Amino acid sequence: MTKSPFRISSALSRISRPDNSQDDAGTALDLTPETALVPKRVRNPDETRQKLLDAAFGEIRRAGFGGASINNILDHSGVTKGALYHHFSGKAKLVNAVIDECLPGYVDTVWLNELENAEDILPILMEQVDRLSCDNAPELLEGGCPLARLASGAGELDESLRKRIDGVYRYWRRGLASHIGKAQFNKTVRTDVEPSSVAEFLIATLHGFLTRPPALRNLETQDAFAREFARYLNNLRPAG
Repeated sequence: MTKSPFRISSALSRISRPDNSQDDAGTALDLTPETALVPKRVRNPDETRQKLLDAAFGEIRRAGFGGASINNILDHSGVTKGALYHHFSGKAKLVNAVIDECLPGYVDTVWLNELENAEDILPILMEQVDRLSCDNAPELLEGGCPLARLASGAGELDESLRKRIDGVYRYWRRGLASHIGKAQFNKTVRTDVEPSSVAEFLIATLHGFLTRPPALRNLETQDAFAREFARYLNNLRPAG
């Protein structure tokens, strides 16, 4: 069975649904003589699974792993408990799927996709930081970076979850390092720096800033962070 691709916008837009939403089914018409014009439910397991992932992603972002409520996930997705346990044997399996399938999509959408095919990535990296304090900040960063927020509580998680979260960071680091290496080839980044080390530093810097709740990021702290981030990026420019 082929899973539907993760749609990052639906991770937020689907956490509330009308009361009359259907679970695991659409509506088709069975026009046989015996049942003409009688609605017939058509199951769509891929769609149901995606609804559960979207709702769980929103719930985990709001409440963390430990505080995530199965009942809230069911309410937001419009899915029955039986359908949930058909797709996931328990909360732990659902959480694992969110980490493995939703968080890499978040990294791509918010941080990596914009760097694709760019000869000069440094202005784009700076724009990503500048927009954190603007009205056009990515919707997924409302409440802070979901990956940073979840990782901040990693000490309370079991080893399996910690490894999964670390795997998402490694995915981000490899992707960013690849773009830095391409920028070196294009001569827009110094060739005497190690791409993976630069990527690690940039991600760690962003992580530290984004773990601070938005309410505590006033204009002064945002300006200071953006200024020093710009200084570091400027130092990556080749001499001359």
